[in-house]
Amino acid sequence: HASDALLASNPARCILVVGGPGSGKGVLCRRLVDECDVSHVSCGDLLRSEVEADTPLGREVAGIMLRGELVSSALIVTLLRRRMRSFGGRRLLLDGFPRSRDNAIDFEAQCGRPELALHLVCDEEKMLERILRRAQTEGRADDTRKAAVRRIAVYRQQSEPTLEWLRASRVPI
Repeated sequence: HASDALLASNPARCILVVGGPGSGKGVLCRRLVDECDVSHVSCGDLLRSEVEADTPLGREVAGIMLRGELVSSALIVTLLRRRMRSFGGRRLLLDGFPRSRDNAIDFEAQCGRPELALHLVCDEEKMLERILRRAQTEGRADDTRKAAVRRIAVYRQQSEPTLEWLRASRVPI
């Protein structure tokens, strides 16, 4: 395919999986990994791994995540690019990315244009309910009620400009 030849120069062929916190991105990605020939990288898991490893980067982002805010675009794109190198040429689901217009712009500049974006739409009350349930079952430090409410508000503020940029860049959504 012509698209395969074009995308082969990228570190990986990327499909963005965007949606609010608790919208089902991880669940969808696990299903697609099981049923399709794709790999999966969760941006949140990348950051949580840095925090758990107590790296300098992890210490820097721990407070940001607990407050429900976004880490800098340069930082998350650098982490993603480093992780993507291990998937050269494979189709890769990027779970929870981009979170902002700046993320999308920085990603395209460093990694190339994504193949497409899957946008999950979910009611905010349902997202909050799922996050709080997940906090009980998975024990994630960033799944407190206060952080969840903040993350949903940040998503609401950032999502439309991000989706508009993706559309303008001709990324199918």
